[in-house]
Amino acid sequence: MGSRAPLTVLRGPRGYGKTTALVDWLSSEDDGVPTLYVPLDEGSRLAPGFWATLREALLTAGLDGHRSGAEEVDPDRAAVLGALLRHEEPLRLIVDNYHEAGHLEGRNEIDDQLLELVRSSAALELVVSTRSLRALETTGALSVDLTVVRPADLAMQAEDVLALAELHGVTMTLDDASELAMELGGWPAAVRTCIAAALVGGRQAAVDAGTVDGFIEALLADVRSTALREFLMRTAVPDEFSAAAARAIVPDGTALRELRNLRVGGLLRERETVEGLRYSYPPAIRDALRRVALELHPHLEREVHIALMALAAQEEGPVGVLRHAVRAQEWDTALRIIAEEWSTLLTQHPHRLIELAGSFPREIADGDPRLQVVRRHLPRMAPTSEKEASAWTPTGAHFVDAAVKQRWREMRETTDEVHILIQSGLAAVFAGEHEAAAYAFERVRDHGLRHDDRTARLLGIGGMLTAKTFHGETDLALRLLEDAELADVISGGDDDEVSRLVRVGARIMRAIATVDGMRPEVHEAVAAIVEPGRRDELWALAIHARGMYASVYGNPEDQARVVGQLRAALRHLEPGGIAESTIGTQLVELLVAGGMVDVAEQVLDRLADGFVSSSTRAYLLHAQGREQEAIDIAARDLGDRRMTARSRLINELVIAAALHRLGQGTAARRRFSRAVRIAYETGQRRPFALIGADVFTALAGNDPDLLALRPLPSTTEAQRPPAVPSSPAAPTELSARELQVLAALQDSAGPAGVAAALGMSVNTAKTHLRHVYRKLGASSRDEALVLSRGLSVERR
Repeated sequence: MGSRAPLTVLRGPRGYGKTTALVDWLSSEDDGVPTLYVPLDEGSRLAPGFWATLREALLTAGLDGHRSGAEEVDPDRAAVLGALLRHEEPLRLIVDNYHEAGHLEGRNEIDDQLLELVRSSAALELVVSTRSLRALETTGALSVDLTVVRPADLAMQAEDVLALAELHGVTMTLDDASELAMELGGWPAAVRTCIAAALVGGRQAAVDAGTVDGFIEALLADVRSTALREFLMRTAVPDEFSAAAARAIVPDGTALRELRNLRVGGLLRERETVEGLRYSYPPAIRDALRRVALELHPHLEREVHIALMALAAQEEGPVGVLRHAVRAQEWDTALRIIAEEWSTLLTQHPHRLIELAGSFPREIADGDPRLQVVRRHLPRMAPTSEKEASAWTPTGAHFVDAAVKQRWREMRETTDEVHILIQSGLAAVFAGEHEAAAYAFERVRDHGLRHDDRTARLLGIGGMLTAKTFHGETDLALRLLEDAELADVISGGDDDEVSRLVRVGARIMRAIATVDGMRPEVHEAVAAIVEPGRRDELWALAIHARGMYASVYGNPEDQARVVGQLRAALRHLEPGGIAESTIGTQLVELLVAGGMVDVAEQVLDRLADGFVSSSTRAYLLHAQGREQEAIDIAARDLGDRRMTARSRLINELVIAAALHRLGQGTAARRRFSRAVRIAYETGQRRPFALIGADVFTALAGNDPDLLALRPLPSTTEAQRPPAVPSSPAAPTELSARELQVLAALQDSAGPAGVAAALGMSVNTAKTHLRHVYRKLGASSRDEALVLSRGLSVERR
């Protein structure tokens, strides 16, 4: 302020110490410049009143405020401008409360005329103190030397708070002072009020809610604009808000104007985020605004959260809508969101779901099975922190859900809570949360054992098998397959919807586990896969199992055929899910094995980046000879708790193989030892077959135990069992619908009869028949029926 600029502006909200700063400056400043201090009041809200006030101050100071000549329309304005222009000696004019000048009418004209006066008078220094941004400041910066003291300059820092406390004899540490400054945003009047309250009460200085409430009540009463008062109370409801949220909260069209006024006035904090700018009040100020608003308008908070629900659906997704629904106490809406978005909330926002579920009234929480699962089980299923929650889109549970619902309606065995646990386990599987999935399915199985609920037992152990197989815990998965009831279902057993579902899924998991472990029974396990009837995630997993098998045991022809099937599966899967990455990475693996590295890279680039694809990325880089890049990628995600044992083993082997090729033998063997430890702990073996035989032999040496980790035939490729049994075609080659068409063909002469029997169009029947003939290698109806004899038809 001592810069002697022609124009100085002090800008800050009420209570920010503008007048105190002026007094302190004038008391300490002794530069010999005559100073005229003019405080404005409500009489200056119209332009004539402003000029009259200024003229009276000039007259009192002995400055000539008269002007000769023709009669003026506004004699006070003419007298002030004339007197100041004629005054040739230095003069400092301080106008306090300048926000009152022309507040109701004439503000822009006043700003323009004072600015012109400053430009025209070499002897005048103009200092104004205001609560709002004026054209005098914005336009003035373009044409005169300007000093601006902003709210951030006036706000009290920890050292200022400590000094003020000591001045009043109040004990306070620097940490306490910092906390008080942060909570109140450094607002001088609020800080001073809290320190004064501590002095009167004989206690340590801290934020006093009652004191701050009184301060905010006075502030709101002092705000003349109804729109601004409404904006202050409504935008204090959310923790922070965007410009779009402000428009939703205050839908009268004034939101952006008031947002700008409060921001430049220093009352709002501004924070840059990846989603854009976010605004908030200092914590204690926001709390006080909310308390005062609740007392004045009891329903305002609920109205604000209802208004924010629609915006949250666009910006935050279901968790944001749920948050506002809960805070608005719209319980029916909140329950509907939880039911519709259960998988997403459970896997991507588990901690937020636990928090929000705790806000429901007890009578509602006790009666809703999902809230019961959240309360009883989700704390055990959720990761340590919200940051570790899954980024995968949970998909693929529809086929299981339909089967469970049908069985539940038939038997009335499974309770609502167990049904929700089944849904939760499936969501966790498809979100890559294998430990959470295993926990949920284990609870389902426990219920089945305690209550003699066969449906729960089967789905529980089937789900545990799926979770362990997905996670690459091969030995545990194979032990689960020894369960007598599950083994009976796999071999044939009952033919209800749940049994068929478990049979199909368990056979696929058995195939994957035996391929992972390179077990002797792998060939029979893969041949026994039942082709699911619908082209869903389970169907894709069946193809994935065959792809894993072909990568180790298949000849080039087998691998090429599975590549086509994997490509078809990718076209049917929802993008962004773990199933897509699983199928896609298997396709990349086979393309690399076939020497199509460039094509493999294109496929991999289209997949979501995550722990599933990172090991394949490292494997591809190794195949391209980019060893250091392969090491970097493989090492990057090894600490991810969600990484499967399969992917972790591949990464360790890629690092070992890359180090070996770089000539770092000792480091390579050390890394190979880590891979061996994972293999022994989990039963994984297939990844050892993915690295080159020469590299494996070099790293394993002559140790027979290590060489046994890669139990591949050592003679010729021809000795490997074929990937797909020879003709007549296996039932796995015909889809469920095609098997139905084949059965209908036995009683029908041709497509018309098949169409009538199955309720489809003749053209559709012809299409199915062409597929059946091609797969069986038949050229006629009679030949197809002959070739199909003896097939054990299995359908889900």
